[in-house]
Formats: sequence, C-alpha cells, structure tokens
Amino acid sequence: MAKAEYRSSIRSKNLIKKAVAKLIHEKELSKITVSDVIREADISRGTFYAHFPDIQSVVEQIETEEVKKLVNLVNLAQTENSGVDSTNAFLSAIFNYLYNDFEYYGNLIQSCFLNNYLSRIVDIYYSQTFSKLLEKDKTKNENSANVYLTFTTYGVKEVIIAWLQGRIDCSPNELAEKISTLLELCYGFYK
Repeated sequence: MAKAEYRSSIRSKNLIKKAVAKLIHEKELSKITVSDVIREADISRGTFYAHFPDIQSVVEQIETEEVKKLVNLVNLAQTENSGVDSTNAFLSAIFNYLYNDFEYYGNLIQSCFLNNYLSRIVDIYYSQTFSKLLEKDKTKNENSANVYLTFTTYGVKEVIIAWLQGRIDCSPNELAEKISTLLELCYGFYK
C-alpha cells in the first residue's frame, strides 16, 4: 500500500508541475492562481496543498530538480575525454533529455523561468570548465578562456531556446552533431 501511495504522490506532484509549466506558457507567473493549477491538473485543492504551500514553491521545486538533473549531465561530461565525440555524446544526452518531454520544456521556455534556469546551467558549466580549460592549455590566459567559454556557452543556450521554441527543426542527435562541429571550429580559433 505504501508504494501505491508513494507513486500517487509522485504522480500528483508531476501533474501540478506540468500544469504550472503549461500555465506559465499562457500567462505571467504572478497571475497564476492555485485555482488555475488545480483546474489544469484536474486535482483537488487539498491535493495541491498536500504537496506545495503556494505556486512559487512549485516553481522552485521544478528549478531545483531540473538544475540537479542537468548538473549531473554536466558533471558526467567533465569526466569524459575532450573532443568532438564526447561533446557530441554530452549534447545528445542533454537534447534527448529535453526532447523526452519537449512540450513541457517548450512551455517553460516561453517564460523567463527556463531562460533563468538555462542561465544557471550555463554558469555552472562555465565555472566547472574554465579552470579545466586553462589547465589543458597553459599557454592561454584567462581572458582568452573567458571569451571562448562565454561565446560558446551562451551561443549553445540560445540555440536550445530556439529549438524548444520550434524555430530550429532538428532531431536531438542532429542538433548535437551540428553544435559539436561548431564548438570544435570555435576551439580551433581559441587555439
């Protein structure tokens, strides 16, 4: 019985998070009410309050969970060897992850929320990569590494946003391959 209750709790939380993501796509976060969420998720008010005290806590949980998931992917990439193949594998993993729930992330991207979230991921990746980049090539100074990483990481972020908005029509693996090639070209200029 406990497992069924646990699964029911996870299901309810997921319904609430998806409802908030859909509603963020339709109106400003500050204008979303608990009534809007329970109507969209088709749950009771008690179910909502059993899991969250307010809308902001739903958003915070979404952000925390998503950052944690993507940080794990970033950390995995840091343990891989450098090169196009590992970059391509890393990007494929991220894009396939987003593609598995494309509508959800597409809804989130319409708000400032996912843009801020992607900026946090970029900042984490940047800080983890910066020192490794300097260690890898001791002839480069911090300024060169800063220019390279700023250009590439924020460029990739904007491509992800355009893809989630439907302005780029590629499969996750195709997009990863294109970006990997561009990153390798950029790294050639960095050298």
